[in-house]
Amino acid sequence: MYLPLLSTSLFLLSCARAGQPLDIQYQADFCNAPEKSIFPNSSVAQIEEEHQHSGSCSQHNAANENIVRTSSYTPWTHKRQCLEDEENYQEYCIYTNANFANGRGISLFTSREIAKRVELLPAFLQQGIHDNANQFDEPPWEIRRVPGRGNGLFATRTLYRGDEIIVATPVGVYHSEVFSADRLTGYQFLRKTFEQMPNATREVILRTATNKPGDPIMERINTNAFLGDFEGAPHFLLYPETALMNHDCRPNTMTYHDSSSLIHATYASRTILPGEEITTTYINVLQTYEERQTHLRAAWGFSCTCALCSSNIGEISTSDSRTREILEMQTYLSDWSAGSLATPKMARQLLALYEAEEIHAAIGKGHVLAALAHNAVGDTFRAKKHARLAIEAELVNSGGEKDEDVKDMLMLKENPEAHRSYMARIPKS
Repeated sequence: MYLPLLSTSLFLLSCARAGQPLDIQYQADFCNAPEKSIFPNSSVAQIEEEHQHSGSCSQHNAANENIVRTSSYTPWTHKRQCLEDEENYQEYCIYTNANFANGRGISLFTSREIAKRVELLPAFLQQGIHDNANQFDEPPWEIRRVPGRGNGLFATRTLYRGDEIIVATPVGVYHSEVFSADRLTGYQFLRKTFEQMPNATREVILRTATNKPGDPIMERINTNAFLGDFEGAPHFLLYPETALMNHDCRPNTMTYHDSSSLIHATYASRTILPGEEITTTYINVLQTYEERQTHLRAAWGFSCTCALCSSNIGEISTSDSRTREILEMQTYLSDWSAGSLATPKMARQLLALYEAEEIHAAIGKGHVLAALAHNAVGDTFRAKKHARLAIEAELVNSGGEKDEDVKDMLMLKENPEAHRSYMARIPKS
């Protein structure tokens, strides 16, 4: 098989809840406030004033201001603190680098083995790797309240396919198993991951929404973090700005995650007009209406009312049929066995189906499949054409020329006859 089946998200593999119980009483010295005070305009300083805690927020602020730039905990700015999970015979520790990504900071709550691997990532070793990330002084969006959906991002200028919307590093990375173990302590360790962060980043975290009462930090992770594979294990990753985007089964953005820098980037997948809501998908969009609704209700607790899901029964049925056809064609076009049914015509039909279903982020993958399908029957002219279109589309959301698909298409475009796909679907006599 030359390439994987389409994934509607390049990194955020699935979405799930971290399991916030409702009976946890958080400690009185924690800087928290009622939801109306926290979102969208309150700051940590305002929260401190409202609650008149005994200097706890000020103490945390002072501690963050006095972080030692170089310490014996390198690359961490705080001493490791660990929690034993007796049920799973595992130990999880807090690792904080308050200087990470030019002062944005990051806290990990994970195993020692994973932390050791993370320490060797370019994200911690390569100077300047985050210089173009976390730039929110003049973003091309604004936050607005959406009736029945909380807050959302809305474009403040016209965005074209490939335009950058959010490029950010995570502020928190949490092993999926830490929550049950930390629950017994009242989430003291989880709150420590927050308290050790810079003041400005703590404000950003506190401005994210919560769906339920409970521990303020736990519930924010529960509401806003995404579950994905991180160094070979399931982790929740918190990107506060990215979490502001609401779900749509046909989103107008596409995403890319660089596991070496930990940067998660969101780009426009089509033209987005001023005032239009900027949306993402919380699920794999290549599911039928019932499958999507079931997944969203189970993982996120809501039924989708996007334009597609609000269509009439006939339109939904047509969409479901196209979705099944897309999945079938992708399987055929990815089959390189002797009995493969893939054809160039099928690849062109797949591209048309992407357009009809408004799955804009898939266009690059579609042209990859089309380039390979044409080259496999010796049609090098059309193979090179689709390779060029694939490169143009994939460079937008694939991490540039280091992406495997982009590199493969560059090779095909340069010399289709030397590419491994050339004449691969012509019967050998």
